[in-house]
Amino acid sequence: MGTLKALGELLPGEAGATLLRMSGEVREVRLRAGRPVQLCGVAGDWLSDEIVDAGTLRRILAALSDHSLYAREEELRQGFFTLKDGCRVGVCGRLVWDGGRIAGMAGVGSVCVRVSREVRGCADSVLPYILDDTGGIRSALIVSGPGMGKTTLLRELARKLSEAGKNVCVADERHELAACVDGVPTLDVGPRTDVMDGGPKALTIPHLLRAASPEVVVADEIGGPGDAEALADAVRCGAAVIASAHAGSFEQLMRRRALRDALGAFDVSVLLGGRPGNIVGIREGWHAVRAGAVRGGGVRPLRERGFGQRPAQGDDADRLDPGHTGAARPDDPHAGAGGDGPGRGGVPRL
Repeated sequence: MGTLKALGELLPGEAGATLLRMSGEVREVRLRAGRPVQLCGVAGDWLSDEIVDAGTLRRILAALSDHSLYAREEELRQGFFTLKDGCRVGVCGRLVWDGGRIAGMAGVGSVCVRVSREVRGCADSVLPYILDDTGGIRSALIVSGPGMGKTTLLRELARKLSEAGKNVCVADERHELAACVDGVPTLDVGPRTDVMDGGPKALTIPHLLRAASPEVVVADEIGGPGDAEALADAVRCGAAVIASAHAGSFEQLMRRRALRDALGAFDVSVLLGGRPGNIVGIREGWHAVRAGAVRGGGVRPLRERGFGQRPAQGDDADRLDPGHTGAARPDDPHAGAGGDGPGRGGVPRL
């Protein structure tokens, strides 16, 4: 992975060597001026003995931005920028204000690099809830807190539905689903998928409906101004919508008005929690839900199922991928990543 390799070569001492050795397990790299390097994985984190000084942090940030940080100013106003391989670089420091709006950032105190991964097969446990008995697509909302794999799951759903013959359009506002370079995806979102990136979903989704006549619209992290109306327009035009939203539970989801207004667009909602890709609940429709509460009859808790796992029964996923056996792939970065024992080279496993 290019970003982690570059970071490993820039970090001081054992921290860089550890990152290179454990790159397959690392999900986040957190760098804070004057403090240790923090590597985060599924099963925990690791702190280096070395301290990252302000000069090293500036050099790393310059390298990640191709020494053109000024060109990232618009993204930095949102607190992050996205790299060519889909990795997301969050930046904290001193904000510069101009007339009540964020004009930029002067002085960076910390950087968080979130690793983007393609996990083939991670959507197999969700597909049976999205496909109906006739092969049609039900609109679905993927719900979880940070770091539970929403974006990875959305990308894989786009790929699988595209490979199954559906025309898919991706509204990639944060450049994380397809990681386009000059408009061309660098991550696999499927052969029948069109991508529009870098614009607000409220504007991008209507454009996609006019330009590409999608059967499925995919969007990450809904909840911004105008998102609800854009999603409703897509459904009225006959497209299915598959999107994600930040919330730790269905109850939390209902407390966010911008999200609550969008729920009518979805036939089913999938709640992830505990670990990446683990389904903890399914909500069938929202017509019986009132603000601030979820009526228990509509929510089905499920046994744990993570990336690479699927329900014991369910012909829909097999219809999309007849060769899939349901077992975790050997190259799945999440397979066998748990446990408290030591990792490679005597370093505690992440």
